Amino acid sequence: MSTAFIILVGMNKKDICLTLKRIFVVSLPFLAVICANIAVSANLKNFCLFKLLFHHECTGCGLTRAFVALCRFEFEKAYEFNPLIVVIVPILCVIWVFLLKEVFKKSN
Repeated sequence: MSTAFIILVGMNKKDICLTLKRIFVVSLPFLAVICANIAVSANLKNFCLFKLLFHHECTGCGLTRAFVALCRFEFEKAYEFNPLIVVIVPILCVIWVFLLKEVFKKSN
């Protein structure tokens, strides 16, 4: 048996839920990078509803590609895909920090 499973067996249901929630919140940036890379490498056809209906790019078009380029440290390319990346990534980082603080705060 794995050590993680043995640790979870000795915990009550509330502690198990809290531990799983903490693991999920900590891993969110990694999950985002993995999902974005999969979406870009799959060469999915355009699935932007706004673009399909109005034949113009919306303000969110290119954000997935920009995020992947940013993760690869291709900053100019990321900005070319969508300039909003310089606003959205810091906002997401702040949200993630607040989630971390919320999940790891001491419960009284």
